[in-house]
Amino acid sequence: MSAEAKFKISSWNIMHGINLTEPPTNGMPVIQSADLKAGCEQLAVDVLAVQEIDQYQQRSHQLDQAEFISTHAKLPNYRFIPTLLGNPDEGKKNWQAASEVEVDLANTNKSARYGIALFTRYPVRLWHQLDLVGAKVTTPIAIPGENGKPKLIWISDEPRAVLAAEVETELGLVLIATTHLSFVPGRNIRQLRTALSWLSQFDLPKVFLGDLNLPARFIQALTSWQRTPVIPTFPITKPKVQFDHILTSSDLITTEVQATKMPVGDHLMLSASINRIK
Repeated sequence: MSAEAKFKISSWNIMHGINLTEPPTNGMPVIQSADLKAGCEQLAVDVLAVQEIDQYQQRSHQLDQAEFISTHAKLPNYRFIPTLLGNPDEGKKNWQAASEVEVDLANTNKSARYGIALFTRYPVRLWHQLDLVGAKVTTPIAIPGENGKPKLIWISDEPRAVLAAEVETELGLVLIATTHLSFVPGRNIRQLRTALSWLSQFDLPKVFLGDLNLPARFIQALTSWQRTPVIPTFPITKPKVQFDHILTSSDLITTEVQATKMPVGDHLMLSASINRIK
């Protein structure tokens, strides 16, 4: 292993592929596979964590977005895990938590699903998954509205999960995990603590990244993991808060940290190089 060995990693919330730079159509953000493809083709990463991915959803033109990202980002080793089955836009009566049933990850029936994924050009030795409990409340959240300005809507919380992979990187075997935590205050803190406790069982250098829905000051207070410098990632226009994070265990460190505006999504993509501490 070279003394200069490192790898590049990014976390990207694509929000099922919306393009907020295009004028809305009938009040709805534009979703075109060409925009997602353009984003994938500008990536230069070894590992990519993506949140809010659709699989065979009508709103995103029945596309398997995880397979699409793998192909166009040239990251052949990946896993998509659904957190819910059905249409996330239609409320709890029209979707089911994926954790409640035995899920066929191949989805041979091409049923509508929604979740998170992890992609890499490196070999993956093992995959791991932890289901997290969502909140049982309806909460106001800000979503992109006309001209990119946020508007408040009431929405039910969704089930969540952590996806982890033992990845054979330039630094050796590293456990890389991603999640998209709840937007409900308090529930996201509980989920973060559960996820970190679960990850502690793996005796490997670790990277944990994703949309944690918690500002940097909360992350600093809740964990001793190494953190990136504070860099706002939300909203995509005039970002003011860092909801997206890349955390590492004490034997790793992040360098070359940047937040990038992408063709799709409502967050900036957070990227960093992962290095061993010398």
